[in-house]
Amino acid sequence: MIRHMDVYACLSCFYHLDDTDHASINKYLSGLVGKSLMELEMSYCLEVAEDNRTITPMTLGRIASYYYLKHTTVRMFRDVMSSQCTIPELIDILSNASEFAELPVRHNEDQLNGDLANQIPLEVNMSSLDSSHTKANILLQAYFAHVTLPSSDYHTDTKSVLDQAIRVLQAMLDVSADEGWLVTSLNVIMLIQMVVQGRWWYDSNLLTLPHIQTYHISCFRSLGKRNDMKNSLNVTGPIETLPELMDICDGKHERLASLLDGIMEQQQVDQLFDVLVGLPQIEVNVEVKGWLAEERQSCTRQANIRYNGGFRPESCWLTVHADQEYLFHVTLRRINRSKKTDSKAHSLTFPKPKDEGWIIVVGNIETREVIALKRVGCVRGRTTANISIFTPQAVGRVIYTLYLMSNAYLGLDQQYDVCLDVLEPSIEAQVNSEVKADDDY
Repeated sequence: MIRHMDVYACLSCFYHLDDTDHASINKYLSGLVGKSLMELEMSYCLEVAEDNRTITPMTLGRIASYYYLKHTTVRMFRDVMSSQCTIPELIDILSNASEFAELPVRHNEDQLNGDLANQIPLEVNMSSLDSSHTKANILLQAYFAHVTLPSSDYHTDTKSVLDQAIRVLQAMLDVSADEGWLVTSLNVIMLIQMVVQGRWWYDSNLLTLPHIQTYHISCFRSLGKRNDMKNSLNVTGPIETLPELMDICDGKHERLASLLDGIMEQQQVDQLFDVLVGLPQIEVNVEVKGWLAEERQSCTRQANIRYNGGFRPESCWLTVHADQEYLFHVTLRRINRSKKTDSKAHSLTFPKPKDEGWIIVVGNIETREVIALKRVGCVRGRTTANISIFTPQAVGRVIYTLYLMSNAYLGLDQQYDVCLDVLEPSIEAQVNSEVKADDDY
């Protein structure tokens, strides 16, 4: 039996304690807490009051806690990210997250990493091929580019990287949106789509479908030149995207079979059709709710988001008051019926089931600023989302753009303009500024 004296001696040695009495342990623990608080404060996760009695959590601390991330990761996001991050830059930032620091680099794997680095499109630091972060970068790129991995260990490591990547990217998105960076936020969402689908953002999104290979893309592009297709299916041009193929097939198996006649076997067409009809087709409507002085009450008005560019008529502009809170009531309706019984997104490559969902971003393109962001789950029938926004302080016309971004699919995103005519601030509107959703919403 181990004696108590031996246990205390082991604890003292392991924790570098001067002694094991109550005072020494209390001093050690106090120092440990103080050091931890100092590190969290340096990572912008919390703020310690001058009297050392009050601790206030900060936004980065809440984000790190919600996504179970190390504080050094969100600190790195704050220090490295900017308002104009490109997808290649975001891949590098993602790879440098502390969550990948323990990714194993085994004996001689630096040489294998070098061989893979020569097969991927984005450059990596060739002097740090033995780094876990460099290996994470290489594995992500190899996954997007469908590069053959050298061993089963690399497949295991890739699954580990992908398992961490989604939540790290979700935190990255929250950090970017909190800073108001529109370009970076949209690119982070696109990178999330890339991780789920295992494709580069510039790849044809038709490759999302099963049995579609790169050489099939030219077949779809040439369909518009075939007279029989043009006459029977109204194919007036090349099919470049998933929405175009979904629109032409319109949920009808015979149309897809006619398109792929002689290109694929019947069984492959059947499997492709099942996935195609299950992809979400979402109809978007936006209402603006808030106080309007001329009506002396809170009004709900339909936004005209269907206008396709060019000069906008007066009917497109909704009057609002400056520096005031309003509510965007967004209705999402799935217009295609699917046989799917679950909410899982289709992916040919992602190793874990991923729930289908949407990210609504309201932004100002002119200032490249995120106004609001909200996540929405799988849309089965009809789903609503209430998004609180504040109008600009300056009087004049402004266009807020609403982005409906998929959290799983490349090529299914939508974009709409909400045109606001900002009037002088209203004292009456300020008194009645609290905007709430109706109970029947």
